[in-house]
Amino acid sequence: MNKKFCFYIGLILLSINIVNGNLFSLYSYIRQRHNINTISPEKFNICKSLQNKLEDYTYNFNSNISISILEDSGDFIVDINGEIPRIPASNQKILSSAFSLDILGPYYTLNTSLNVMNDGGLYIEASGDPDFNKRHLEELINDLNNTNYNPNLKIPIVVKSSNPKNWWPSSWSYADRKEEYGAPITKYSIASNASINSLNNPIDHFIYELENALRKKNLSTKYFVKSVHEDYPIDYISTIKVINSAPLYILLNLVNSESHNFTSEVIFRHSLNDWSHDFPNLKYSNWINDQNFNSDNFIFADASGLSRMNRVTTYGLSQFLRRMKLNRFSDYYFSSFSLLGVRGSLTNVNAPVNLKGRILAKSGRLNNVRSVSGIILGDGKVFSIIVNNMDNSTKHIMNILSIVDNTENCN
Repeated sequence: MNKKFCFYIGLILLSINIVNGNLFSLYSYIRQRHNINTISPEKFNICKSLQNKLEDYTYNFNSNISISILEDSGDFIVDINGEIPRIPASNQKILSSAFSLDILGPYYTLNTSLNVMNDGGLYIEASGDPDFNKRHLEELINDLNNTNYNPNLKIPIVVKSSNPKNWWPSSWSYADRKEEYGAPITKYSIASNASINSLNNPIDHFIYELENALRKKNLSTKYFVKSVHEDYPIDYISTIKVINSAPLYILLNLVNSESHNFTSEVIFRHSLNDWSHDFPNLKYSNWINDQNFNSDNFIFADASGLSRMNRVTTYGLSQFLRRMKLNRFSDYYFSSFSLLGVRGSLTNVNAPVNLKGRILAKSGRLNNVRSVSGIILGDGKVFSIIVNNMDNSTKHIMNILSIVDNTENCN
């Protein structure tokens, strides 16, 4: 009787915790929406001395650069071509990664599972885990050695194919698609499709490695790989094994700190529950509008920023970053950015000593495109700087940030 009583008490306490957790999550979201919707509007309160210094510094390349410096109060203290749309490169991830985090939450995982179907066959369900590799593939099928089987019947392991037209956003150049950073975006992937074989045909490469794993585990006489169309109906009754990715807040470091295109595109598709690569996307566009910032003239062609068709403004990006400070997952979000001179894509950038460890930002680069947007730690400033069609632009961006950091008097 005591055991049963304790059991019921445990269920009640568990239910209360679940309800409280859900209520807290709901409250956090409602508070976030309220704070973003009622944020004080930005206004121009230009710091003349700083604006003049930066105008002088950028005089010879003014048409190639946009600079927006925004204080936490909502005052734009610097505006140089802030509303001109420019190619953002990987600064596009500032928007898409925030969308993914807000929709999926920080503990979302990408799972790869081996399942038993109604007809007795097996099915591998994949989700584009960027870290899934050959070792994980062997781990996935390892338990098959312990299952009973009919020696006169080979059991299929089903893998779904996909349309090659959906492997890349349509606006990615064919040259980029041949490079590791432009790897095809597929659910079935080995090491983010970074190998030459994966670049050519990721599904065939996955099947090839699966067949190798079956042979290595002495399972090739019991099982064979069967490729089916992506619309093939699958009905499975149980799961044998699941390989989980790192949680989303860890994957965001790949996206923002390391600027990993494959991961960016994969988690974006999970957020949409759509792998078609179609842009513009209504769900994403509506979410952008809900963030209550000026996204006029923004053009979205992909999630990662590899497309040259993307367009943003530094005016809008800096506003967006100010709003992300109000997001319920803001700590996870900003901690995924690079830290100048310390970690990520900004680790080895040549920068003044006074800036190292104080610029928390997302960087981006394409041919003739450089972008850095983020926050100056301890200074209450958000910034966005984008340069198009100019050489040595990283050096100029660092010099601009140094000028901002060293200017205190705004009279």
